[in-house]
Amino acid sequence: MAERKKRETIPNLESLTMGNCTIALTLDTRYRDEDGKYHASIRFTVNGSRYFFHLGYKYSVEEFDAICKSDGRGRGGNQNQNYIEKTHLMETYSQYVGLVRDMYNKGTLKSVDNIRSVITGRISTYGDSKESSESYANSFIGLWNEVISQKKASTAETYRNARDCFIKSGVYNAKDGYNVGVDKIQAWIAYMKKMKYTQTTIGFYLRAIRVVFKACISNGYMLEKDYPFSASDPLKVKIPSGSSRKADFLTIGQMTELYEFYVNGEIPKEYKHPDEMKQSLGMFLAQYLCNGCNLYDLALLRYDDYYDISEHKALRFFRHKTKDHSESGSEVIIPIIPPLKKILDELAAPVEKGALVFPFLLGEGVDPDSKSARDKIHQENHNVADRVKKIAEIIDWDIKPSSTFARHSFATNLSRSKVPMDYISFAMGHSLGNKGQITKRYISPYPIEEQMQYNSYLLDLSELKSLRQKDMTKEELVKMVKETMTKEELLSLLLGK
Repeated sequence: MAERKKRETIPNLESLTMGNCTIALTLDTRYRDEDGKYHASIRFTVNGSRYFFHLGYKYSVEEFDAICKSDGRGRGGNQNQNYIEKTHLMETYSQYVGLVRDMYNKGTLKSVDNIRSVITGRISTYGDSKESSESYANSFIGLWNEVISQKKASTAETYRNARDCFIKSGVYNAKDGYNVGVDKIQAWIAYMKKMKYTQTTIGFYLRAIRVVFKACISNGYMLEKDYPFSASDPLKVKIPSGSSRKADFLTIGQMTELYEFYVNGEIPKEYKHPDEMKQSLGMFLAQYLCNGCNLYDLALLRYDDYYDISEHKALRFFRHKTKDHSESGSEVIIPIIPPLKKILDELAAPVEKGALVFPFLLGEGVDPDSKSARDKIHQENHNVADRVKKIAEIIDWDIKPSSTFARHSFATNLSRSKVPMDYISFAMGHSLGNKGQITKRYISPYPIEEQMQYNSYLLDLSELKSLRQKDMTKEELVKMVKETMTKEELLSLLLGK
């Protein structure tokens, strides 16, 4: 009984209350060493629950009392030493007061669990948890699972893949709790590079874990200073995008990243009109996948007879800009490769002979040459460019795509993929001389299968690799050559001329 009374009368060196939390610098009298000393501790009390954080120093009741009473004015050596220790303890205490104040100001000071997590990385002191040490409950992975449960199906799948990869890498285990910093992220990146993950996949997985970090901060399990990502801080992680170069086109990797964001990404809550942003991104990607066409031509695109003739494998239009000047060179055939089909399935109008594919861009019955039509497309161009720039910000790009990027990217990326220049000119509706006359009868110099092969290089997706020449069988390759080349051209090729 006497010992219990003694514990209750131990003074606090310092104490203050902030909201629902009291922070005291005191001794943890719950545990006493054999020499009768206690741990000097910061005691956090939130809504009646307590958490003691040990500072690494031990004192007897008498020693701590002397430190509390020390004012530094005495002449005795012991008193001066007590004051030095008092000053050191108060400096440490002020740091934790600052931590609590930061949490209080951000609204994350909800329980002692929040404080414990920020300080130690764990919600429960190891050994006190009812969960097994191998369980991910009350941990970074546990919160990741919560994030996944709140995502749409397609997004959730990507987040699960990222989580599984993170766990498989071995850089994290359940005992780490919320102790996930730059070192672990860098080690994970090294693992993904070793396992030959593409830069696109690495970037997407890092953006998934970035969402988890933000959830940790918003829930009070981490401080903002512990956020491991930064585009400018060399001591933190920069998410790879390859987008720092200033040019008027996007690389295949960058376009793939945009497409994967369209399929799996989510617009943060702080951005208004997320559905409109996604639609505009879809239109930007559609321009790119529709042979770099402009938005005007996309607005006038119809399900014409060529769509039926091609067995729904291709669309066709005549470039509005040049159709009155060069009919033979204005026809554009668009092979519907799988990613374009996905965009069509989500954004295009139902198939109806002669109907507009994207009626929301301009609308039926509108004179395409009228001022109102030009003004509307001009505004839509502005909307698409503005929204794609915002999405570029979301995925940490430095580059700001404009309305011309889709067309320039189409030509540049196919050229860099060693696609024949004749095909690129054909695909973009440029004049091909005599070859251009052939298309008047719907007989393309490039069979649909060959067009799909070439356009498959526009994105770095596994689903497109089977369309490429290197993946074609010998019989398919021979068939393509026979359909593409004249007898004279074939003979010249065989003779090495």
